[in-house]
Amino acid sequence: MATFILLSAIPGSGKSTWAAAYAKAHPNTYIVSSDDLRIEITGHANDLSKDNLVWSTFLERILSHKEEKDATVIADATMINNHYRDYYYQQTKDFDKHVLVVWNLPFEQAEKQNESREKEKIVPIKVMRNMAKFFEPVSRQVREEYDEIIEISHLEKAERTKPK
Repeated sequence: MATFILLSAIPGSGKSTWAAAYAKAHPNTYIVSSDDLRIEITGHANDLSKDNLVWSTFLERILSHKEEKDATVIADATMINNHYRDYYYQQTKDFDKHVLVVWNLPFEQAEKQNESREKEKIVPIKVMRNMAKFFEPVSRQVREEYDEIIEISHLEKAERTKPK
């Protein structure tokens, strides 16, 4: 059974840390990271100059694992609005299971965690504030699409909810 996990949060929330811990505990897990792709393609995580190539490669790498038995693919990117949550659900319908992990941490916590990142992955505070301003709660439509929603409101606490 192929599983697709989409992460959704502002920068600094702990998405990459969560993905790495999940992959360590679950064999046959692949992480596709927009930051890592930007570094691979442009040399810097915050260089948006080749974003069309970054996002086409992002989707291509996600889909490259859909036929693997018992594979899990984690899409590690911000995905702060329902349009993108829905888009990646629609693009990954061939996966057997869809999970959305959403962080709702206090901005100050994400800011502090962002400051402790590797230098090349630190997101400018202005960008973080803008993303926080436009972060959308999960819509009813998206809740109905995904098989499982995991909402993280504190670094240590994850609440699992089933779509209605």
